[in-house]
Amino acid sequence: MIRSLRKGQTSVEIWYKFGEDSIGAKQTEIELMDDHAVFRITLAPVSGDQSYDAENIFLKNSQTITKVIIRDSHIRKNAARFLNTYTDRISYVNLELVHNKSHIFAVNLKPLDNDGLELQVKI
Repeated sequence: MIRSLRKGQTSVEIWYKFGEDSIGAKQTEIELMDDHAVFRITLAPVSGDQSYDAENIFLKNSQTITKVIIRDSHIRKNAARFLNTYTDRISYVNLELVHNKSHIFAVNLKPLDNDGLELQVKI
């Protein structure tokens, strides 16, 4: 079962060993699997600079990603509603970042401020 978390474009912060880059995302959704959930973000850079940053992160530094931050109240509320509804069926959450191909990370979710969500990559 897949649920869209937001209609339309948003932006995400991707933190890695060289700092942080903000990249546009065209789709954010969450999918219920047999025993876990997949938080999926399909990236869509909106400028040449964002395209360069995305290529730099995913071609050379994807193993150094430490967290992803989304500052969007709709995504936070919809993700919380989904996770609370299926809490008895979700043992863990994976983050799937899609840029040319899928990059999957085990993560912990943490509320951030009033409207943000932090997905911390497990080491």
